[in-house]
Amino acid sequence: MKWLLTAFICAATFSVNAQVQFSSLGELLQYADRNSITAKQGKMLVDASREEVGIQRSGLLPKINLSGTADYNPIIATQLIPESVFGGQDGKFRKVQFGLPFGFTSGAELSIPVINLEKWKQLEKAKLQSVQTGWTQKANLENLHIQLTRYYYQELAMKAAVKLNLQNGETVTKLLRIMAQRKQNGVLNPSDYNRSKNLQLDVLNAGKEYERLLAEARIGLHALLNLPDSVEISLNDSLQDFNWPMTNYAANDISNRPGWKEANVKADVAQKLWEESRRAGLPKLSFYSRYTYNWQMKFSTNTNIGFDVSSLGLRFDFPLFQGNFYRGTQTKNELLFQSAKLERDKVKSSLQQQQKEWRNNYTKAHEQHALLLEKTKVAADNLRIAELNMKEGVMEFNEYNEIFLEYNKAQLDYLQNLSDGILYYLLLTQNVQ
Repeated sequence: MKWLLTAFICAATFSVNAQVQFSSLGELLQYADRNSITAKQGKMLVDASREEVGIQRSGLLPKINLSGTADYNPIIATQLIPESVFGGQDGKFRKVQFGLPFGFTSGAELSIPVINLEKWKQLEKAKLQSVQTGWTQKANLENLHIQLTRYYYQELAMKAAVKLNLQNGETVTKLLRIMAQRKQNGVLNPSDYNRSKNLQLDVLNAGKEYERLLAEARIGLHALLNLPDSVEISLNDSLQDFNWPMTNYAANDISNRPGWKEANVKADVAQKLWEESRRAGLPKLSFYSRYTYNWQMKFSTNTNIGFDVSSLGLRFDFPLFQGNFYRGTQTKNELLFQSAKLERDKVKSSLQQQQKEWRNNYTKAHEQHALLLEKTKVAADNLRIAELNMKEGVMEFNEYNEIFLEYNKAQLDYLQNLSDGILYYLLLTQNVQ
């Protein structure tokens, strides 16, 4: 019993402290491709579309049906037959009863389509729909990757901002000691001391905002990865030095993106649907064969009789009139086909706009990188000099405050630009297979 209690405690501890760690964006995306709701649902839809192909294919295969009936006829049909048929006198008739009260039948029927152009188009459409479902799933995964990539680098940027804010907090704490000493010695305007306190509060408040944005990114990752709140996500990664490829690198062309391929196949499916409706009113020919065994009886006289019937033949169906059904269906599906082609053009325009925006943002980040890096170096050197001057009492608070704010802004701008550069480069070069 003791070992059972120990195991339960260990399991409970693991569930409370459960953690999923990722060392890179690639690891996180691979996990999402296996465990996210989007991935699981997409796999089910792909499997369902494959089953639909099999269902449509079965419409072109032979069909065999077994049947059986049991009937009781309280009144049995009768017919008057001339006596001459049975060798009797002309002009006289005999009442003939068809069957016995109780009847049982069993049989089998075989049907084989010979010509059915509509069924073939339905099969072709189902195959294309299966392909479409596959690309729809990949397009959904691509959108999932885009959202995850944004949250991933938002978290890394905010972690770096929180770290910078902690350093700023230490710097402001040192400043506050100096200002308190000056105030105690009576060489400081009390309002400057209060302003230094406000600067400390501003730093603390900024830290809360960075933590909020960090929590927002983690909430987004939890939702997209289908993880409960009890499981902690740990990103063992940081904003590293980026090699900043030239802006003329080969980005992923929109013709390779799942959204474009999906739009293309959707147009093809709509075309097949139109072609199917155009063939719905054409003649159909099928071969059929039937076999039936009949057994009839009358309990009161213990009379029974059995016989079998079979037939072979061809069935020809040619619809002549059904209102405006066929014409209306063709017109509707033709309009859907034209709409699908316009939707394809719309998707193309949207993807091109997205690619241009990503490239424009990356180009901007690429051009600003060197400038912002130099600015952080200058701002850091100015802050170092300002700290020395404050210790020596040769700098007023106004000047130090301005230098500190410039340093903080330069560092944040550099971090945000680095995060944007990596993000947009990855979005431009991503490839969902």
